[in-house]
Amino acid sequence: MSVSVVIPSTLQRNTVAACVDAALTAARGLGPDAEVLLVANGPGATTAYRGPADPMLRVLTCEPAGVSAARNAGIAAARHDTVLFADDDVLVPPDWCARMAAALGPGVAAVGGPIRVAVAGPVTAFMDHLRMFDATPLDGSPGGLLITANAGLRRDLAPDGPPFDPGRHAGEDSDLALRLRAAGRSIGWLSGGTPAVHHVDEDVRSLVGRSLRDARTAAGLVQQYGHRALSQYLPSPWATYQAVRDGRPQWFRRFGEIGAPEVRAVFTTLSLIWVTCVVTGYLEQTGRLVGCPLLDVDEDPLVDELAALVAGLAAAAGPVDWAASPVTFAAGPRAEVDERVPVEAVCDAFRRHTAPHEDAPPPLLRALARHDRSWHSGRADEDERVRRLWSDLAPRRAELTLAEVDAAARALGLPLSAACSHLDDDAPPLPGPQFSG
Repeated sequence: MSVSVVIPSTLQRNTVAACVDAALTAARGLGPDAEVLLVANGPGATTAYRGPADPMLRVLTCEPAGVSAARNAGIAAARHDTVLFADDDVLVPPDWCARMAAALGPGVAAVGGPIRVAVAGPVTAFMDHLRMFDATPLDGSPGGLLITANAGLRRDLAPDGPPFDPGRHAGEDSDLALRLRAAGRSIGWLSGGTPAVHHVDEDVRSLVGRSLRDARTAAGLVQQYGHRALSQYLPSPWATYQAVRDGRPQWFRRFGEIGAPEVRAVFTTLSLIWVTCVVTGYLEQTGRLVGCPLLDVDEDPLVDELAALVAGLAAAAGPVDWAASPVTFAAGPRAEVDERVPVEAVCDAFRRHTAPHEDAPPPLLRALARHDRSWHSGRADEDERVRRLWSDLAPRRAELTLAEVDAAARALGLPLSAACSHLDDDAPPLPGPQFSG
């Protein structure tokens, strides 16, 4: 089986040449019939790629803006039905094409793979530790959603029409995965081996902006497919947001597996910020989609204030090797929040720069409360899998690495964050919905 690798790009990032070179190296492992398609994307797109020429590389243009259009153009031009996807800031390992192609075996329509983040400081270390770019498992199976920074698709098993919705400029990969699942198609997961490496900005502003943007996209997917499709991503949104407004946030990681207190404090702060941004963006966009404003968000000052908080905390931590934060599962729960975590300052930032819309209709608020109760009731199966995981791992707890826990969790259809949540079990329970009905 040979493959076509599709990489959409505006040709603006300084990682493009390295990304293409890594994909070409991986493609050569399958022989000369494999190919890499770099799709120059956006208005005024040209084929002015400045990397070295290679007989396995084709550079295409796609005038319509957006990764959906670019990936569809690459799929249409591909010589092979097995199509792999990477982003222009992702470096794939040398055996990537061979392993992804093998994972797209009989009956498997799509496959996702692990993505690590190149660590340059506290923000990228947090993203990497959380496996933020790994596709989320669903329904207890290792394969769930897709992240097209590292994914593969069998074109002959794709839904009718363009595989990626050309009307979507974000979340198109999750949309494809949900359509595949609705059609009864199987989505696999590439376990083990060397992961792809994502190069993202070491910047709290980037994390906050990405969180808000992804959550707004998630709101549209929930409207279309129902909140169960993304229940692991959205932690009881309305109750979580209200708890932050009340100054008593609950649903964020304490990172009991992190041994260094100063690293744990920074990660806990980033987790609180990330979760609150997710529910804020989701609720804001939900109001827009149903035509009833729900939240008012003043994004720029919010981002600036959160960035300043994290910068101060990271500076106070002193010299830290963020790429080698010690991890141990031997210790008991460390659920209490370190006094260095600026919980009240984070809550104040969200109180100042976000607010429930004064005309939010009670029926919508009651619907959000029902969503929250439904989310809570759906936790039982995940909790049981977490208990099973740690029952199996308990004899080796002191020796476990993060990678081992990650692999064991994925095999049970659990995200790593859910697997590690047992270390936060001493934390108070998440507050219930604030509205009845």
